[in-house]
Amino acid sequence: MSTSHPAVLTLLLASLVTATLASAQPAPEAWDTSGARRLELTAENAREEHPVRISPHHASTLVFNVPLRAGGVVVSDESRVKKAVNEAEGMVTLLPSDTPPSDKPLTVTVRFADDAVPESVTFQLVVHPTRAEHQVRVYRLPRSAESFQKGEREERERAERCEAALEVERARPEGQAPRDLAGLFDAGMVGGGGKGITVRELVLGQDLTQRSGETLAVRRAHSYHAALPRQVAVELKVENTGQRPWTVEGVEGAALVSTEGERLRVVRVIQPEPLGPGEQRRLVVVAEAPVEQAQGTFLLKLGESGGPRTLTVRGITFP
Repeated sequence: MSTSHPAVLTLLLASLVTATLASAQPAPEAWDTSGARRLELTAENAREEHPVRISPHHASTLVFNVPLRAGGVVVSDESRVKKAVNEAEGMVTLLPSDTPPSDKPLTVTVRFADDAVPESVTFQLVVHPTRAEHQVRVYRLPRSAESFQKGEREERERAERCEAALEVERARPEGQAPRDLAGLFDAGMVGGGGKGITVRELVLGQDLTQRSGETLAVRRAHSYHAALPRQVAVELKVENTGQRPWTVEGVEGAALVSTEGERLRVVRVIQPEPLGPGEQRRLVVVAEAPVEQAQGTFLLKLGESGGPRTLTVRGITFP
């Protein structure tokens, strides 16, 4: 199903220009240390510091699908984490010690043997007293430097068009619907033979399940996928069945995690105003997601601002 909801299209457009893309450590429930985790590395997400959980005297191994550069693996503090590297096989084994923690970030940077993009990746090492990820399998999807530069130029041009379209949206009186989609077409947000923004209706009880006993009850749900600017969104119509108002915490309290443990970076959570008892209103969660990351089934968890209540929805898929 491919259609357009103007309100959510505008929210996705606004998030592209105004969202603060801050990296967040995974919430405890997002970690799965029982087996190997898959991470697809692209020219875009290689700029992030990808978190990896480690634990004293527990070996954690990074396995790459390409050879590594000789001498190209650097741990920020080798007094705290020892490394063993097999460049030809693309393997890095990390063994943390019992050295007391430092205020400085603990990272490991890995450089690849060829000259394709991305040239390197940095992992943020998150120390846990007892639990560690045994293996993270990193699949690098390389691009030539020329192709990457061309893509960056196109992204800059598209961002400029999006900013101009956003200014038009901001100038519109509040509550007035857009007269047409011309601005969104100009910004490259819709059209392009189905490569713009697509939407999928998620059926409760068939696609989605919700944790029983939660205060917020989901009444309707849709998911969205924008090929450019590589974002997804989940739109929920929820009802407050409790006796107190419910306000979502925001980006810090939101998690969107696949069944394989892939955590999408949430860039915006939209709730226009607190949800009073008995009221129904829309919640929207927007996240970054390259095409390969948007595949699969996801769990969405939202926390209450200043309170213990949560909203947990399983079975989310994107078009």
